[in-house]
Amino acid sequence: MKKLILFFSLMISMTITSFSETTNFQLGLTPTLNIGKGEEVVGLRVPVFFGTTEKVTGIDFNIFASEVEEFKGLQGGIFLGAGIFNKVNTEFKGVGLGLVNLHGGDSEGVLIGATNLTNKFTGLKLGILNYSKSHSDYELGIINYSNEAFFQFGLINVANQINGIQVGLLNFAKNGVLSVMPFFNFNWKL
Repeated sequence: MKKLILFFSLMISMTITSFSETTNFQLGLTPTLNIGKGEEVVGLRVPVFFGTTEKVTGIDFNIFASEVEEFKGLQGGIFLGAGIFNKVNTEFKGVGLGLVNLHGGDSEGVLIGATNLTNKFTGLKLGILNYSKSHSDYELGIINYSNEAFFQFGLINVANQINGIQVGLLNFAKNGVLSVMPFFNFNWKL
């Protein structure tokens, strides 16, 4: 325990004296209080309650919630390796593990969470609820919704436009073989 306290004390003292725009370690205590000043973190970021910063390249290990403008790397946390709430506003590339993953811009990689809410997503989403406002490649979940999707596997799959196949108990696609089909649905133009 003493070594852990000494380690965090050293990290805090090193980052308090750093006035550059980039830091290797950031401890976020509140949305406006970060120990380890800098708009960009290249390394490890640990937001405790609800930490915010501009850009992270590396690991974002949150205790409760994290908000980042741009993120590249691994997002996770204290809850069985997952963060409770991960929010990325503009760009995400990497792996996100969280109970709730909320991505507002373009995202690519893998998202694993109870709820994955994205704008445009390239890659794999695995969750209970997967929602994409624009486009999504691969969605595996209980309920999957995307304006445009390539592959959906779940109990209920909904897509305004399917460019591949849906597999599930109920499948809804405006451009599918039928707009509602049990077990599977796909686009005739494949």
